[in-house]
Amino acid sequence: MAIKTSAHETINALNAIFEKHKNERICVLGTTCCGKSTLQEQIPGTVDMDEALWPQLTNDEEAYICQKPWTREIGDFTRKLVKEKVTIKVGQPIFSLILLEAEVIVYLDLSDELLAEHCKKRGSAFQDAKNVKDAIEEAWNRQRENNEKVFYYLNLTE
Repeated sequence: MAIKTSAHETINALNAIFEKHKNERICVLGTTCCGKSTLQEQIPGTVDMDEALWPQLTNDEEAYICQKPWTREIGDFTRKLVKEKVTIKVGQPIFSLILLEAEVIVYLDLSDELLAEHCKKRGSAFQDAKNVKDAIEEAWNRQRENNEKVFYYLNLTE
């Protein structure tokens, strides 16, 4: 199911999805600077992947993940750590850069133009966010082709 949404509409759409699938594990995917943390903070009972992962990292793991610019190798390393250390619990949707094992997957997408605008506001590198977005889209498309999970696509408009 695909839906174009503003921030307020996104929150409403996510709440409806979470209610409909309250007895399933839900992974909400989105790139850096797409607004995951802002949305997650406004929806009680949700989890931020970073908050679940960072306390479990060693100093070396954290240093490797934080390298700039972002590369596929860093992404692969991060994905491995996340899959080892973070799990989704039923009734606690997780907002993540990494596709985790779940029955329901929600993709928060936004145009490259809007992503560039968000990155500029945050002082983040657009190319890093775009590279992460491309990796997420590959994982999303691969899952959709090979799986019978429930997928929602939310196209963010602000």
